Amino acid sequence: MTAMPPGAPQLDVALAIKRTAQTFWLDFAGVVLAGFALVTLPGVLTRAYVGGAGWDTLFTILRGVFAMLYVALVSWGVVARLTGRALSPKRFVREGIAKAQPGVQVALLVAAGVVVGLTLQLFARHGTLAGWMLDSLLLTAGLWAVCVLMPLVPAAVVERLGPMAAIRRAATLTDGNRGRILALALVVALTLAPSAALVSGIAGPDAVGMWLKALFELLAYSLVATVPAVVYAGLRGVR
Repeated sequence: MTAMPPGAPQLDVALAIKRTAQTFWLDFAGVVLAGFALVTLPGVLTRAYVGGAGWDTLFTILRGVFAMLYVALVSWGVVARLTGRALSPKRFVREGIAKAQPGVQVALLVAAGVVVGLTLQLFARHGTLAGWMLDSLLLTAGLWAVCVLMPLVPAAVVERLGPMAAIRRAATLTDGNRGRILALALVVALTLAPSAALVSGIAGPDAVGMWLKALFELLAYSLVATVPAVVYAGLRGVR
């Protein structure tokens, strides 16, 4: 970890958790409305009606694009609230869609990186030293990326940055705060873990199971969108 640059804001992990809960509650209508349209419904429809003939891949890609649009949209609305410009649910969705394009670009770049990592993980020879080393390397790379690039999407959306500029901006913002960001990310992961385990254990292939999985995806993507926006606002010195 690098030393904190002089004058750089220090991320308050407890405050970030509190603000995440507050903004999620205050913007609940906008977050859930957009999430139902962009995350939940595509998930249910894909599981229920898509299968075979190459459609699975196409609809998986479309679901990913909708989800990234959702992350960028929520980033805009959350930062707007934290900077003193709370949006009504209608404006939350409308402005978020209008401003989402730079965030969608960088979110898709991140998603592509995740896909590459998961593809590489398939080549791990599990139970062997080489497989263990590859898994460890991928886990380390993933944690490093989270610590360095946590505010990537909100930075792109709010500051209208292209992918490379957004990456540089995110790295600059997180410099000196990466240990705190890792702690926050672990809190989020531990928050989602019980719900993920419960859904995995009880959700079957029937309609109820499909809706449970889709609603969990809504919860997960809501946190994935809200937490980086809160971190971005905090690292910009918003109080």
